[in-house]
Amino acid sequence: MLVSIDTQRMQGANGLDYSIYDMVDTPVFVLVGDQRDRPVFDFLNRSGRTLLGLSLPDVVGKAVHEILDGRAAYAVYRQHLKAWRAGETVEFETALPMGESVMWFRTSLVASHDDNGTLLRMVGTSYDISAEYALLHQDAMTAAATREVEDLVCLCAHDLRSPISDLKSLAHLMRHDFVDHGDGKLELIDVIDDLADRSLSIISETMSQVMARAEQTSLRQIDLGAICDDIVVLLDPSRQHSVTYPRCVVEADLTAVQIILRNLIEHALKHSGADATRVDVGAEQVNARRLALTVRDHGGGFDAWAEGRAEGPPFDDVFALQVVMRLVRARGGAFFVDAPTEGSGTEIRVELPGRILHDAEEHLRAG
Repeated sequence: MLVSIDTQRMQGANGLDYSIYDMVDTPVFVLVGDQRDRPVFDFLNRSGRTLLGLSLPDVVGKAVHEILDGRAAYAVYRQHLKAWRAGETVEFETALPMGESVMWFRTSLVASHDDNGTLLRMVGTSYDISAEYALLHQDAMTAAATREVEDLVCLCAHDLRSPISDLKSLAHLMRHDFVDHGDGKLELIDVIDDLADRSLSIISETMSQVMARAEQTSLRQIDLGAICDDIVVLLDPSRQHSVTYPRCVVEADLTAVQIILRNLIEHALKHSGADATRVDVGAEQVNARRLALTVRDHGGGFDAWAEGRAEGPPFDDVFALQVVMRLVRARGGAFFVDAPTEGSGTEIRVELPGRILHDAEEHLRAG
């Protein structure tokens, strides 16, 4: 029986027919192990091939970093390799530069084993979550700005308590030994005292409502290395700079960590004063419930801050840092700028609720 060329192309190395995946209107692919037990493509459906502008022979038998260029391909390959070695169904999110834009994908890899438990293949499905990702970050920034306004209202209400309490005390002193001449002044003092009581009650109620509305920080398990992979892919796709970061798992606010690291790394790359620079990202445990993230560049640094630690940014271009500071403050954290004890550059340190769950005690170097 003769098999057409098109049919052969829809069959994997084990003869399975993958043509049904071409009916799915989202990228679907199949990974199998090569001779070195690397996860390589056995198939990529029509939707995926159209998205990447590739043909099926372009991808079959190759790992993702052998098909695509740049940091993004290596970041995705690390996720494929990690899942393949674990041999378990996993889900992860990655960024891929597509022309002038960047698309975010949520990929699910489903493991398939034989009767003996040997991993045969993994079927992957990638969904475009670019709009969801942008909305998530916008919601986080809106929530942070709202929290900042609420904090200001709470602070103002707190500051008003003291003068109003003084007004009430003054009314009490005026009433003491006051001789009532029937001209209504005693009643006026009582009105002042009553207004002070009602004002204090309104202030207390306002503060209670603001504190009740305050959103609790949601902590979840985060692969810090994978997040840094995506950020470096976005900020330095041409591998011009050298960025090191830890391969560890932490428990923290995912959205806050993403936005903070994105802005701090971008700021370090832009303001190091060199076309190519080195940036080091670090994570450490401050105490049982507090995590510190640091981003240090090896550029010119800030002369005004050479003497030590200070709270707040010492630079004119502060938009990115204002974003970070707003998020940090909204989550009860702290923001510091340090001059490194050795060498040149600047180190920015952010402390947030969280903890290190697993530290691989190694740093990945990108670039």
